[in-house]
Formats: sequence, structure tokens, C-alpha cells
Amino acid sequence: MRIEFSGRNFEVTERFRAHAEPRIETLEHLFDRIGTVRITLSNQRAWKTVEINLEADGLLLRAEERTNDELASFDKALDRLERQLRRYRDKVKHHSKKSIRQAAAEEAQASTEVVEEEEEVPAEVTVESEDIRIIRTKAHALKPMTPEEAALQMELLGHDFFLFFDAQSEQVEVVYRRRDGGYGLIEPAVS
Repeated sequence: MRIEFSGRNFEVTERFRAHAEPRIETLEHLFDRIGTVRITLSNQRAWKTVEINLEADGLLLRAEERTNDELASFDKALDRLERQLRRYRDKVKHHSKKSIRQAAAEEAQASTEVVEEEEEVPAEVTVESEDIRIIRTKAHALKPMTPEEAALQMELLGHDFFLFFDAQSEQVEVVYRRRDGGYGLIEPAVS
């Protein structure tokens, strides 16, 4: 396991390193294939923010906490990361055999039986290009994985959707959380 420290508007002290390194190394008892752990400290006014990014076996976990003390922020972020690792380990152990595609097909079949009313969209709705502003652009490395792995990664990150490269179909796809608690899969189709 490799541990990297960096600071934004904040210098990483030896006291912080001595506090963090042994605690990070205890994560190996939860998951033995941890590659890199990046710890970023930042200071903004009186707030000390600690962000921990962990890469393990193609998995990316992230925890961030902000308090007025960098050691307390680190301890809280580490607790969150440990909970995520435990949750991942438990999900891998109890992973269901049914694929997301099968579940999505079953949901589609069930939804055809229940007809929902659609809302009418007024024909006058027009969106000018000046109203739409892209505020942030983010790069996302697409790793080949199955939809099940993508759903697991999405749950661990706490997001509502996850963009990934499907290893089987060799296409970019999106897995998302449905309002009913299930998962959906968006596959591209050229029309």
C-alpha cells in the first residue's frame, strides 16, 4: 500500500503524518488489495478539510470531512472510509447471482402491466442556449467492468448514477438508482 500526502493552502506536518500513517495501514485488515491512498489537506478560513481517496482492486472510495482540527477531520473521514470498505466487503460476500440486466428486464415487464399517466409538456417550452450554463466539467476514467460492479461502485460512492465501460458489450453505459429502490441500466442505441 502506498500513502500519498498533499496539502492545499496547508502544509502537511510530521505530527499529522505520524497520526495518519498507522491508522491508514490498519485498513489492510479490512481489505488486503489496497493500492494507493491519497490524503489531501486543505485550509479555508478556520476549517481544516481532509479528503481521503482510496484505490483498491479497481475500486475507488472517497471520504471527506471538515472540522476546525485536521486530526479530528482525518479521524472522521477514516471512520467513513472504514464503513465503506466494510459495506463493500459485505456486498461482495452476499452478491446476488441475478444480473442487473435480468432485474431491469423483470422491472420493464412489470411496468408494462401498470400503465402510468404521463404529464403533458406545453408545446411553448423553449430553452435558449443562454439559459443553459455548464458550471463544472469533470473527467472520469472509464474502467471496464460489469453492470453489477458499476452499481456497487455507485453505492459505495453514494451517487445516484455511474458512468462505466461495459466489458461485455464494449460500450459506455450508465447504471442509475430508481425511485423505487431498484437499479436501471442505460445502454446507448444509435437511431
